[in-house]
Amino acid sequence: MNLDFQILSYGGTCVEDMEVTTLLYTVFVKEGYTQKSYAEKSFVPNEIQRRGKIKLARSNAGQLLGMAIFVPSSSSACQVAKKDEAEIQLLAVYPEVRGKGIGSRLILVCEQQAISCGYTKMVLSTQQTMKDAHHLYEQRGYIYNSKRNWTSDGNKIYFVYEKVLQI
Repeated sequence: MNLDFQILSYGGTCVEDMEVTTLLYTVFVKEGYTQKSYAEKSFVPNEIQRRGKIKLARSNAGQLLGMAIFVPSSSSACQVAKKDEAEIQLLAVYPEVRGKGIGSRLILVCEQQAISCGYTKMVLSTQQTMKDAHHLYEQRGYIYNSKRNWTSDGNKIYFVYEKVLQI
């Protein structure tokens, strides 16, 4: 079943802040990928906004379905991007609407933003347990590069995927 939706830029409203925070908690905390204590510091509006340009997937009725953040390499929030690379962070789609092209379209919009900014490569980090996300990235042409893996808090390993952009 296809779902009609559109990708919009984050507008900074209080309602959007609540929606984004709820989405991130639902996907990352409730699904066991992020500790609640970390989320309480990191999934707050000013921390999310400072990362980069937030893209929102909304149903035609206005319901938030998913999000991603386009992060330029000049951002202090970059985790792995080098000078000629942009990064995608916090790609999240509500579980009940996964498999309908939302994540794929959010990635595409971030790639288009990267190309328009002159980047030649897109990178992202994902947790080793996020198997469905790995599959999505591979479908979108991303290649796992184990040489770029990194750890956070000394114990959580992040896999790095990268893609050369077609300009």
